[in-house]
Amino acid sequence: MLAKLESMLPVGPAWRYEPELDGFRGLVWHAIDEHVRLLSRNARDLAPWFPELTRAAKSLPPGTLLDGEIVIGDERGYPDFAALQHRLAVARKHTEQAAAAHPAVLVAFDLLELAATDLTRQELDRRRMQLEGVLSAQRPCLQLVLQTADVELARDWLRFLPSIEGVVAKRGDGRYESGRLRDWVKVKRYRTVDCVVIGVTGDSAAPGLVLGLRHSDDMIHHLGLCRPVPPAIAAPILALLEQAGPLERPIPSRWQQDAVPPWRRVPTELVCEIRAGNLDRGRWLRQPATFLRWRPDRSPSDCGLEQLQTM
Repeated sequence: MLAKLESMLPVGPAWRYEPELDGFRGLVWHAIDEHVRLLSRNARDLAPWFPELTRAAKSLPPGTLLDGEIVIGDERGYPDFAALQHRLAVARKHTEQAAAAHPAVLVAFDLLELAATDLTRQELDRRRMQLEGVLSAQRPCLQLVLQTADVELARDWLRFLPSIEGVVAKRGDGRYESGRLRDWVKVKRYRTVDCVVIGVTGDSAAPGLVLGLRHSDDMIHHLGLCRPVPPAIAAPILALLEQAGPLERPIPSRWQQDAVPPWRRVPTELVCEIRAGNLDRGRWLRQPATFLRWRPDRSPSDCGLEQLQTM
């Protein structure tokens, strides 16, 4: 079952709200024959890379199937998506060492089978009660996701919790069905940031912006990429193109060789406000940002990394 992306949380007595974490969707099944499987949303076998989760699953009652999110926390306790991707690149003979150093957790949000009985036709509220019972025992690698019926609390999660990807709203009377349905609604958490434009990439008629922030060393370091500015308001960046430097090599990220494609530097004069989603290690954009507006009232010295640390 998948959530439909919306811009606002639905409101009403039937809705339940859960924080969405930045991880891999995972199904953990402790079969009635004691066999344990750990599968991705696309049915990929993840068990060899997450031995700590398969061990934890063996403590579940036989005939139990959990749906949840696999996460690995960083030094702050925030989900670290890049650490998950790194785990999948670890040689199988080293996965136990990786699990000991940075253990994964399955944060469960649904119970699809219990005692080999299919629960998917039951209402969510009833499944949730049984899930709470299954996860009442202390299992560090198997945790229960928070849930509330208070939409104001869920809105506060979106405003104030930098560790979440968004909030998922689910109907308490809904059943578990395949596909992307209206019974599950996802609202992403976005942040706005004032950034320095340090370069351009792509088509000169509608260039993407390479963004930067000032760090504690008083130097401007790259933050990531912004999608092209709408043509109607692109004049400020188009005016700088004549001063753009030579083409430079792509800027890689931890999981992408060209997170910023080949680009050219421009004088660090322009400041823009962008809307950004998830961050990597609190300092790089995971995906291209969306341009909101130029900020002629701001200078590059106003564009500090600390903006990200307060979100």
